[in-house]
Amino acid sequence: MKNIFLIKTNKAQASAPFEVLVAVILMGFVIVAGTWALTNLSQSTCIGNKRQKLSELKEGIKEVVLGSDLTIRNISFDVSPCFNQKYEKITLKTYNNPTRCNAFCGGGQTCTILEYVYDDGKTRKQPIPPICVELPTAIQYEEQIGNCIDQNDRENWEILS
Repeated sequence: MKNIFLIKTNKAQASAPFEVLVAVILMGFVIVAGTWALTNLSQSTCIGNKRQKLSELKEGIKEVVLGSDLTIRNISFDVSPCFNQKYEKITLKTYNNPTRCNAFCGGGQTCTILEYVYDDGKTRKQPIPPICVELPTAIQYEEQIGNCIDQNDRENWEILS
């Protein structure tokens, strides 16, 4: 009886390295999957925050453009980048494309759309769908030229048609 017990003990010790190897592989998989899930959750949270800030920006633009001449609104658009800040871009464009206007604004020949795009040359994403600003399209917007920080310096701005 004692010999059988020793044989079972030796077998268990021989399979221990294999069990440790399987455990290490499983733990590696769990760590990789957990890291991926946390990164994905972080990006989703960031995109949700940016979507909310873009909606606030849209409402602020509408309030100033359609409000009285004395309407002033300060909007803080201090949102951390969701990807690489160098390739993130937010634009306000007026389109003369009925198909695009129908898709995002519900119709019309022309429309003004607020877009958030990430384009690093290899990948182009629009993680937030374009937002219709619902403004008259006859408005001309100014665009900052160069990397000027002082927004009161009018020499660095030009009017777009």
